[in-house]
Amino acid sequence: MLSLKNLLRRKMRTLLTMLGVAVGVTAVIVLSAFGEGMARGFSVNVTGNADLLVSQKDAVMIMIGSIDESVGDEIARIRGVAQVDATVIGIEATPDSPYFLVAGEDPRGFSLARYQIVAGRPIIARREIMLGARAAESLRKQVGEKFRVNELTYTIVGIYETGASFEDNGAVIHLADAQRSFDRRRQVSYFKVQLHDPRDRDAVKEAIETHWPELAVTRSGDPSSQDEILEVYGSMGWFLGIFAMLVGGLGMMNAQLMSVFERTREIGVLRALGWRRRRIVGMIVGEALIISAAGGLLGLLMAMGLVALLARSPALGGFLSGTVEPSAISQAIIIAGVLGLVGGGYPAWRAARLAPVEAMRSEAGATVHWGWTARLLAPLMRGPALRNLLRRPTRSLMAMIGLGFGVGLIVALGGIANGATSLFTELLSAGQADVLVQQAGVSDAMFSSIDERIADRIRAHPEVKAVSRLVFGVANVPGVPFFMVYGLDPREGYITRYRTTEGRSIQRNNELILGRIAATSLDRDVGDTLRFAGQTFTIVGIYESGISYQDSGAVINIREAQRLLGKPRQVSFLGITLHNPDHAERVAAEIEQRYPQLLVAPTADLTSRMADFATMEAIFGALMGLMLLVGGIVMMNVMLMSVFERTHEIGVMRAVGWSSGRVLRLIMTESLALSLLSALMGILIGIGMNVLFQLTPDYGEFLTASYSLSDMARVFVMALGLGIIGGILPAWRAVRLHPLEALRDGS
Repeated sequence: MLSLKNLLRRKMRTLLTMLGVAVGVTAVIVLSAFGEGMARGFSVNVTGNADLLVSQKDAVMIMIGSIDESVGDEIARIRGVAQVDATVIGIEATPDSPYFLVAGEDPRGFSLARYQIVAGRPIIARREIMLGARAAESLRKQVGEKFRVNELTYTIVGIYETGASFEDNGAVIHLADAQRSFDRRRQVSYFKVQLHDPRDRDAVKEAIETHWPELAVTRSGDPSSQDEILEVYGSMGWFLGIFAMLVGGLGMMNAQLMSVFERTREIGVLRALGWRRRRIVGMIVGEALIISAAGGLLGLLMAMGLVALLARSPALGGFLSGTVEPSAISQAIIIAGVLGLVGGGYPAWRAARLAPVEAMRSEAGATVHWGWTARLLAPLMRGPALRNLLRRPTRSLMAMIGLGFGVGLIVALGGIANGATSLFTELLSAGQADVLVQQAGVSDAMFSSIDERIADRIRAHPEVKAVSRLVFGVANVPGVPFFMVYGLDPREGYITRYRTTEGRSIQRNNELILGRIAATSLDRDVGDTLRFAGQTFTIVGIYESGISYQDSGAVINIREAQRLLGKPRQVSFLGITLHNPDHAERVAAEIEQRYPQLLVAPTADLTSRMADFATMEAIFGALMGLMLLVGGIVMMNVMLMSVFERTHEIGVMRAVGWSSGRVLRLIMTESLALSLLSALMGILIGIGMNVLFQLTPDYGEFLTASYSLSDMARVFVMALGLGIIGGILPAWRAVRLHPLEALRDGS
């Protein structure tokens, strides 16, 4: 087969192109599997022999809902209900995993039967714990050993399996222990209901929702209020993986285009012998499809191995099942096919357009005609290394675009991460707090819970001027994807951050002030009402802070927020104002030493110590590594092609006295120049991407980007890494060329 023979003529280039495709396919499968795993992990379904699930209606996710436990007793008295089980869900950050799921169950209930015991026994008393099989394996724990959850020590009495990776990487404790450990006194996350007759589901569902309008009742597989946010998790991995695929696809197109360039004379001969354009197109596209098929198969195998490996990690195992889903295999086949068609389409079209006489003359020494892009850049490209990039302007431009997209993704995500960090810090500090306080050991700021009596004790510190309390939560309000609820005391300093531009601030219960973004999205004004979390509020004012997180929500009285968000006598954060701000670091250390259950830091330092921001930074670093790998393969391919086509030229250089070191510097300079130009293009692409992201309906307001010099420096360091990785093998190959062999090969 002619296409296969052509590929075998340049084994190294074919192998590198195939690797680029394989890494792109691997990235798509692994990242999409991770995103879907997050969606499955944060969702809760009715399992076992439960017939109905009762949750807080306006909770963004079921697991963070809060219902008074007395409701369960009342539900149990409804006709048709056989038994009601309460569950408390907590997420704890451990040294090994940022998201360690802990479920609190009643040992006397029917729900415990869904945990299949593989060693030991179920929990029967307080201070006992069952570990998921995968958690026990990764943490190397056995029955009889001790395990700590939120500073409390438990005895491991059993190891269980459920088949759900998030649960199998977590633990189960007594319901009362979970309520105490996660400060959910007399509160539960949701109820599971078992009926005498499953045919009564609809009647019982209607009875519960009629009596408690603030509750939602669902069956397994029914849509719920959390579906929208879970779709975001599910699509996140796919979105990120697409960029790796895009870089790999452009790398393939570049390789195929170079194949056409170097075989121009051969294509001219084939056309002169009577080959039709359609046959030429078939040959080029066939080569691309062979590479993409081989790369797709290799990528699928790599993805299977990587998913299995990552599933054994305590940090990521909860989001990966350890196997690749059939849908992911279908994705790999489709992705490989698309890469083959796209990667070979343009080169095939270019080859088909070659006239036989011009093609045969092209490699016989005819003058190369530069395009307008090359002529425009020519005055800027001084030096032999830079001028060499213009010898094949199309190839250089495609390489820069491909690598630029990878760099652009890093710039875009880094800008969003910086923006989120600065906005969150400003939100918590309210422009005045010198020290911020969060619960220690929580995986996400949403789960932070502090006994508000600690605020009274901190006020007694001689260097503390004032303490402001903030209760923070998210409610489900149609029309606003992330409706933020802020509970504040109108007498404390935090309220000054929420300056009303219309109406007045809150003064009593059942009043709220609404952020401008939320007011616009919901079409509400002063005097209107808004209902969420089962309660109706009167809008007494509209505020604007300039921070999207704040302006997309509402401020209510702190006591009402504590009740609605299931945090009685608890707050999410404390903002401390000092008499002398210069003492912030010392005062923070003193408070943290006295209250080890708290994370206390000067305002500018809190996010750097928070687990959710640390997780975001780790993901960012992993993406940089991925793009460095894919981009390095693409760069190496480009530079190898440059060396292949200039074999005769390099031989001449060596014959006229060029040293090995000089040839090495020439190739490495070309590689570094190409990578730095790609970085510049990537910065423009990344900034442009963020502009487009911010125009996205519903979510764009939350994606405020911020760029720092350190991040831009990191981008250029990554670009230099690409240049070194991509240029070292081609440079080594060029140095090893013997002058006589190079002259003979190029003739």
